[in-house]
Amino acid sequence: MTPDHPAIDCRAAIDHLYAYLDGELSDDVRGAVEAHLERCAGCFPQFQLERTFLRFLDARASAQRAPAAVRRRIFEAILLMPERPGHEEP
Repeated sequence: MTPDHPAIDCRAAIDHLYAYLDGELSDDVRGAVEAHLERCAGCFPQFQLERTFLRFLDARASAQRAPAAVRRRIFEAILLMPERPGHEEP
């Protein structure tokens, strides 16, 4: 624990991993997660696994894209969808 960040337990650290990896935490919570990961031999491997998994997904998503014909059919289907009942245009 650092003086600037409260200590958190393993469950809290793991619960915050995706938000931490996505940069979505406040400075206090981010610091608490980092402090926990620095000292916890049980949680750090989980952090490494999640970070590697997210990097893999990001690489796959940017490397593979649906063919243009498929994207066009999806957009056309969306445009042709009927209005939902009770949904009015502004």
